[in-house]
Formats: sequence, C-alpha cells, structure tokens
Amino acid sequence: MMRRRYTLQTMVLSMLLTLAVGMQAQTKIVVLTDTHVMAPELLIKDGSAWQQYLASDRKLVDFSQQLFDTMIDRLKTEIRPDIVCITGDLSKDGELVSHQYVAAKLEQLREAGIRVLVIPGNHDYGTTTAHYYDGDNTLPAETASMEQLATIYEHFGYDSSSEREATTLTYACEPVEGLTVIGIDSGVFGQLSSTTLQWVCDKASAAYAAGNRVIALMHHALIPHITGIEKIGSLMAVVQDYEQVRNRLANAGVSAVFTGHLHFGDIAQDFNEDLSVSIYDVSTAALVSYPCSYRELTLDKDLQELQVSTGYVTSLPSQTDFTSVARDRLRGTIESLIKGYTGSGNFLTKTLINSAVEYAADVVQLYADGNEHLSSDAADKLSTFKSLVGLADMFVDVEGTLSQYNLTMDDVNIMARSVLENKTSCGMEGRESVTDDLTLTIPLRSQPREETGIRERQVSDDAAVWYTLQGVPVEQPTHGLYIRNGKLVIK
Repeated sequence: MMRRRYTLQTMVLSMLLTLAVGMQAQTKIVVLTDTHVMAPELLIKDGSAWQQYLASDRKLVDFSQQLFDTMIDRLKTEIRPDIVCITGDLSKDGELVSHQYVAAKLEQLREAGIRVLVIPGNHDYGTTTAHYYDGDNTLPAETASMEQLATIYEHFGYDSSSEREATTLTYACEPVEGLTVIGIDSGVFGQLSSTTLQWVCDKASAAYAAGNRVIALMHHALIPHITGIEKIGSLMAVVQDYEQVRNRLANAGVSAVFTGHLHFGDIAQDFNEDLSVSIYDVSTAALVSYPCSYRELTLDKDLQELQVSTGYVTSLPSQTDFTSVARDRLRGTIESLIKGYTGSGNFLTKTLINSAVEYAADVVQLYADGNEHLSSDAADKLSTFKSLVGLADMFVDVEGTLSQYNLTMDDVNIMARSVLENKTSCGMEGRESVTDDLTLTIPLRSQPREETGIRERQVSDDAAVWYTLQGVPVEQPTHGLYIRNGKLVIK
C-alpha cells in the first residue's frame, strides 16, 4: 500500500512539474511605444503656452504621466511579463528630466524581475522643442544626448549583456536563450547609415546561422502600412530606403520588426526582393494616442511561434472612461486640421468641409481601431471617398494641391484602398496581403542548431550540482524535486 501511494504521489508530482515547466517555458513579452512621457515639473504653470501646445497636437501628453504610471503598475501586478520592450519616443521631446522619470519607473519593473529593452525615437534626442511651460511663456529645457541616454537606460538594453554598435544606440542581445533581439536606432529622420545597417545584418545573420530566432525593435516603420505613404517625405512614416532595409533584414534571418512612430496599430507582412522570404512589421499604437494600446506577445517553448494580441488602457485614476476622452481628442484634432487647412468659404464650401471632417474622423478612427476591412461600412467609406473627391474638385485644385506632396490622384486612391481594405502593398502582384492587426501568430524562422537535446552543465565533483526548481543550488538536498545535470530527480 505504501509503495502504491508513493508511486501515485510521484506520478502526480511529475504531472504537476511537467505542467509547471511547460508554463514557465513560454515567454511573455509586452511591447509599448510612443509613451511620450512628460515629466510633471515641465508644467510650471498652466496658461496659454501649454494650452496652445495641446491644441496643436493629437497626442494626449497631458495624460502621459498617468498613462505611463498606470501601464507600469499593470505590468507589475497584472500582466507580469518576462520582457517589456519600448520602441521609441519614450519622452515628450527628449527632455532630460522626462527620460529620468521614465528610467526610474522602468527600474521598478527591473526590481520586480522583468527585463526591459528600449530604443530611442525621433523625440528622444536631438530635438529643439523641449520646453518648460510657465503661463504664457515657454522656457528651454535641457535635452539628453545620445551618450546620456545610454547611461540613463543602461539597464534597459545598454549594459554588458548587450553588444552595442559604435556609432548609434543600436544593440543586440539574447534575453531568452535562442532568441536574439536587435534594437535598431533609426535616428531622428528614420535613416540607417550603411555602417549601422551592415552591423545589424551581421548580428542577425550570425544569430540566425547559430540556430537562433531573430526579431528587431525599431522606431520608424519598416514597411509602408499605407501603400504609397512613403512618398510624403515629411511624415517620415517609414524608414528611408525601406526596400533595401526590408530585403536585407529579411535575408539576414529577421522574422519580425516591432515598430512605432505612426501612432496607429497595424500589422503588415512583406517579402524580400524575390518574394522567397517574408518579414512582418508589427506597428504598435502610441500609448498616448487613441486607442492607447499595447501588444502582448507569447513566445512558445520551442521558439517556433510568436503569438500577438492587443491590450488597451481604458481607464485612469482621473478618468474612468478614458477611451472616450482619447477618441474625442483624436476626432477633434482631425477637425481642427482640416478646417485649419481649408479655411471657411461660402455655404457650399462649409457644407463640403463639414462632410469631409466627419468622414475623415470616421476613417481615421476606423484605422486606429484596426482590421478596418472587417467593418460593415468600409466599402461605403471607400465609395464616399470617391464622391467627396469629385465634389472637392469643384472648389479646389485637387491635383495641384496633391502635387505639392509629390502625390497624384492615383496615389491617393491607392492609399484609400490600402486603408479601408487593410491591404499592404495594395495592387502589387505577389506582395499584396491582408493581415490581422490585432491578433496574429507569427512563425519564427531559424536554421537547425548544431547541437540538440538538453545542454548539460559540466561541474566538478565537489560543486553544488543539485538545484531547486527555482534554480537555487543545494549541496545537501532533502525530500522534494530537484534538477541535476539537466535531469529531474525526485528525492
């Protein structure tokens, strides 16, 4: 009877251990971007200077501290990921005090045992718009240099566990055995020098050849999420010379790049030059813009797949229904932008403008929500777009206006289709694709490893070779479950 009971206990313990190991083997990663945190001391006194700034920008910078603090608390207490990645624009405008605030909050995650990796965005250094706001006046705020950022975020991608490229804040690390993460500094203007791109590709190729899966973090988009938007150079919507960068990263073994900058969440699939290898660009929406979302990634225990889902910050301590606040801010910004550009005009013009405002706000909100092609009125929106353009041409030189942005009417029609049909590379044979923007499983490519099976750690006879399930070495094990030389042992 005692032997049978012991056997049953052993079986139960083995089953529980197998379940626990399986759960622990999965790696949970959270991706944030464009937090645009503004340190509270930058607002000395509310007044016209601060209000004018808010009116000119769709970002919810006035809520940036609350949003970031709420997200940090959620990461510590609810989500509990293994790794957190932030893909740039950590600060409002590169202010030293804002970066220090962000780093102090990230330190709380590190103390909770969560690995954090960050890269800079175009608002993080080299800016000229860092200010204190004091009533009707602004005062210049000290900005962080590139090397100061490397020091401030030392524990978040720039310590000895990473290898850094010499000329930028680009680095490579292996936060999980078998997974290489390359943080790419795309600078202020979304440009990679030949030196930086070569360094990134060398690191990716070496990791891929060794059997690792490779993903990257970059602020600017790798792929045009709206077909043709790269033609509007002032938007810096995509990394410069994106086709070359896309081809080289894909050929070097990079499976996916996680990006920001656009402030919209959209997932795009593209391919290298001969369409033989695919690569994904997972753009995450800005934390400080509607819909205030983030990505949750689950890396399976065999490192074969990366499951992507989307989470949202919907309430703050000061706003229980923050989603409505964020949505109204987005729609209001679209209205101000269009009316500011078109002016007032006569009754007919005003009527047309009001229709265009409502339409544009609907489409932008649809795009922000993601998976716009699944919307019941996406086709109607596309038809309405053509009608509005026809009406606008009666009052405005549409072609002349578009030429100022290096666009034609055909370009704009393709952009409209790309948005409302959720198509990447819209109209391009062999490249056009529709990808789920909110929930997706991304396959991770790899070369076969040279070695297989459990890696045994060679130890001397007098070393502590017994480990608890938590990885603590024990010289004199008692009853329980232990790991010895890579094998489960029940004492």
